Amino acid sequence: MEEFFLTYVENLMCCILFFANFPRRKHFPAYFLSLAVLAGGVLSVVGHVLSISNFLVFIYYLLEFCVLLVIFHFCFRSSWEQVLCCVSAGRATQHLIYQILQLIGLEIDPAAYVVVNSWGYILGALLTYVPFCVAAYVLFARKIGVFDFDYEKGEFHMRAGLLSAVMVLVCVGITRLVKSVEDRPESAAIAESLYAIICCLLCLTMLFELNRRAKLTKEMEMVRMLWKEDSKQLAERKDAIELINMKCHDIRHKLEDYHLSLTNDEEKEIKSLIQIYDQTYRTGNQTLDVLLADRILLCEKDHIQLSFLGDGECLNFLTESEIFSLFSNALGNAVEASRNLEEAKRQISIIVKRSGDLVSISVTNYYQGELRFEDDLPVTTRPDPEDFHGYGLKSMRAIARKYGGRLKVKAEDGVFSLTIWLVDNQTQ
Repeated sequence: MEEFFLTYVENLMCCILFFANFPRRKHFPAYFLSLAVLAGGVLSVVGHVLSISNFLVFIYYLLEFCVLLVIFHFCFRSSWEQVLCCVSAGRATQHLIYQILQLIGLEIDPAAYVVVNSWGYILGALLTYVPFCVAAYVLFARKIGVFDFDYEKGEFHMRAGLLSAVMVLVCVGITRLVKSVEDRPESAAIAESLYAIICCLLCLTMLFELNRRAKLTKEMEMVRMLWKEDSKQLAERKDAIELINMKCHDIRHKLEDYHLSLTNDEEKEIKSLIQIYDQTYRTGNQTLDVLLADRILLCEKDHIQLSFLGDGECLNFLTESEIFSLFSNALGNAVEASRNLEEAKRQISIIVKRSGDLVSISVTNYYQGELRFEDDLPVTTRPDPEDFHGYGLKSMRAIARKYGGRLKVKAEDGVFSLTIWLVDNQTQ
């Protein structure tokens, strides 16, 4: 009975590693402890009853796996597909650690391979699991977040989870069957452990690789959707800016023609307001001119000083949607970061320059707070899978890579610098 209880607690410890970043349900501590203790007691008795044959023990492992699914689904805010993937990873981790400890035990003391049904042995076994669980968390589990499992439809996760679960449970069943053979040589025990270790590592690798590829696929889908949305916004902004400039031009001439009885201060104020809307950059690139004119309105509203230096003609080898995507995302992030700063630091600088066939774009602004980086990009503070927030920098990096360049982000001493290098092959 103690052996089954030990295995259950080990599985519980390893599975919870992969749920560390998942949101917990209301009254989580009470629910988790009560369900875990109740399930542990029942499973220990059931395992003892089913221990009369290896086949029934395998049935017990299936039952234990299902119980773990139920516990984690009702204690964490997660779908059944997510739970299946995480519990499969946890079960593989438990069996991996178990087999590693068996190999260590065989080298130190062959008798350690035999399970001793005592609470002292159980406590010692659990304590030896702790450093391995910490290592598993650092290497694998902490990289898993709830959003990592939201990149594909449920059918994908169900297939991946079922495949992983079958691999792990079959591996556990085979090692249990082999272990029951009496008078085995030590070489057979070593071969069994090595086989199980390889199976568990393959299972974990497959699960993480499938999710990584699904994540990349979904990111590219989101980036393409973002580019499509940018193209739509560009067309709308072109029409809006052109209409605003026409109206401002008409108003300015009407003020001059009608000679309204305005004081000098009133006339200056009206002309100043018109100047804001009528202000345009002549960068040499029409798309960039439209975007900068649009962003001036936002910057003026938040008292942000926007400056541009460079030659927009350097960007003519890019498509309109690519130019809009690069600068709208860069300026959007810069405006958002500058908005809450003291007015003296609300400054955004844009520099575009060419050196041979290499074109560089630099956007610099002040910021406050701490930034966390992942994959050389700052992690969004609003990781909502329902919108495009957080995909802007990935979209920019994809464009840079398309043209043989790269994107670099630097944040230190309160200054955020974004630099993009692009190769203009048309000059060759």
